[in-house]
Amino acid sequence: PTAKPSTSAKPSTSAKPSASGKPTAGGKPSSRPATTGGTRPSQGSCDRGTGTSTGGGTGGGTGGNTSTGAAAKGGVSEDQASANVDRAQAALEQAADDVRATRIVAPTAGTILSVAGGAGDTAGTGTFISLGNLNELQVQAMVTESDVNRLKLGQKAEVTLATRSGERYAGTVTAIAPTATVDGQLVRYSVTLAFDEPPTGLMLGQTASVTVTTDEATNAIYVPAAAVRSRSDGTQVVTVRSGGRDSAKVVRTGVRGDQYVEVTSGLVESDQVVMSGGTSGEFPDGNWPDA
Repeated sequence: PTAKPSTSAKPSTSAKPSASGKPTAGGKPSSRPATTGGTRPSQGSCDRGTGTSTGGGTGGGTGGNTSTGAAAKGGVSEDQASANVDRAQAALEQAADDVRATRIVAPTAGTILSVAGGAGDTAGTGTFISLGNLNELQVQAMVTESDVNRLKLGQKAEVTLATRSGERYAGTVTAIAPTATVDGQLVRYSVTLAFDEPPTGLMLGQTASVTVTTDEATNAIYVPAAAVRSRSDGTQVVTVRSGGRDSAKVVRTGVRGDQYVEVTSGLVESDQVVMSGGTSGEFPDGNWPDA
């Protein structure tokens, strides 16, 4: 049976779904008819979701539309969802940065020599990992302050290893420390030398002796350094034995080594220089001695 509408309930023509009323993301459309736009019919039946009524009135339903920008029941707004995505993206980027920060990248290829710490230790500001290139080992020598002024970068040297005493390896001075290391009354400077051709089988911490060539003289007359004496007037003399008699001869010196001194004038090869305990004999021919 069809119920007649009340005389005060005219059908509404504004009960169509709003064109701008799309549900927001994440929100399910409501199945409840809209409550706006007209009066309820007193009696009668309606077709759900069509927006029309057989008995008049505007309560026939709007199909679950929501107003623009409003959250559907149980969901979030578009702006809120976008903010959530931004926060999640920022958290992801921070997590990626944290993972990258756990990696230590070596500046060059080499072998790990030591690690100062382990898992769970508190991070510090000092060196954590020591890295070395075992294919390019260097020699660090300590030189007294009386000798360091005679050294220059690029000077040639010979290196002898304690474990290979019969072999000598060519090297070059590559660094001279500008500051001294003081041990009591002993003042020394650190000098670094590189092998011209690194020998195989070297190990860190091996003991070596170094001879640096500070100057050279070939075909020179040389005498033991202890045979040369300096006078108060600045001249230098050596004692020469001739015919069983000793006499002082003024000489001029050139290249000076640890044990020998070059004589540039005042002596000839046949001279015999007297030292305490005997004579040196005739001067040998050849180049400047290695010692």
